[in-house]
Amino acid sequence: MSTSKIICAVATLAVLGACVSPETHRRALSANDALKAQIAELTEYQRKLGKENEQLRGDVERLSKSAKDAAWVESQKQKLDELLKRYQEGSASAVDGVELVRTSEGLAFRVLGGLLFNPGSVEISEQGRATLGQLMGELSRQGKRIRVDGHTDDQPITHSNWGTNLRLSVERSMAVADFLTKSGIPAEKVSVAGYGEYQPAQPEKSDAARQKNRRVEILMLDR
Repeated sequence: MSTSKIICAVATLAVLGACVSPETHRRALSANDALKAQIAELTEYQRKLGKENEQLRGDVERLSKSAKDAAWVESQKQKLDELLKRYQEGSASAVDGVELVRTSEGLAFRVLGGLLFNPGSVEISEQGRATLGQLMGELSRQGKRIRVDGHTDDQPITHSNWGTNLRLSVERSMAVADFLTKSGIPAEKVSVAGYGEYQPAQPEKSDAARQKNRRVEILMLDR
C-alpha cells in the first residue's frame, strides 16, 4: 500500500472518531441501558399479568362450579320440601301412622311400631304389611340406599323371648328389611340397625311418648 493511501485511511479514521464525541457515546450507552431496563420491566409486568390472568380464570371456574353446586343444592332442597309436604298429616299422600321426618343423614319414614308388630313380636302384621306397601312406591322412586332402624320404648321386656329391647329392635328392623327386599328393593341397598330404647323420639316417660318411641324408621340415606 502506498504512503498516500495510508495517510488517507488514517485521516478517515480521525474524521469518524471526531464525529462521535465521548459524551455522545456515553449517552448512547446510557440510553441503551435504560432501554434494556424498560424491556426487562415490561417482561416482568407481562409475566405478572399472565399469572394474574391464570388466577382469575381459576377463580371464574370455581365460582361457576359453586354457582352450579348452589343451584343443585337449592333444587334438592325444594324436592325434599315438596316430598315432606306430600306426606305431612292431612295431605292426600299421607299414610296413617307414618311420619316423614328430616334427619342429619336424609329423610326417614317413621312408622309406629304398633302398626307393624303385635306386642313382643317380630312378625309383621297384616296391617303392617299394608302400611309398608304404601311406602314402596316412594322408596323405589327415590332409589337411594336404605337403612332400617329399629327402636323400642324404655320398658323392660317381660313377655318376650328376645331378652332385651336392643335385640328386639334389631330383629324388627331385620323383619322390615326382609319385607322391603322381597318387595323389590335391591338387597345390596338395604342395611339394618337396632337402637333399643337408647334413641327415643320423645324423651318424656308418658304412655303417649312411649307409643311414639316404639317405631321403625326407614331412612333414605343421602350418602
